[in-house]
Amino acid sequence: MHDWTDESCIEILRNCKKAIPEKTGKLIIVDIVLQTEYHRDPLDDMRMTMDLAMYALTSGGKERTKQEWKKLLEEGGFPRYKIIKIPALESIIEAYPE
Repeated sequence: MHDWTDESCIEILRNCKKAIPEKTGKLIIVDIVLQTEYHRDPLDDMRMTMDLAMYALTSGGKERTKQEWKKLLEEGGFPRYKIIKIPALESIIEAYPE
């Protein structure tokens, strides 16, 4: 979702919500989550580089922080979610429509 604007991401999320069961459905997103905490890990510099690449190569794409993901997910119809950090550039985001 990093190569889409916030508005496009919200539209995509709303369409995903329509396609999954309300009570048992789960959306899985694998994407970068920028860290804003002081204790950074070794991959944070590469994540920031990816953010610059999205800025240069797309018209509105960007990498997002936890707060930015929260806003997108809630506006897209996924009020419950969890972000699972893994030893990679990306994190796993599990989002639930209810």
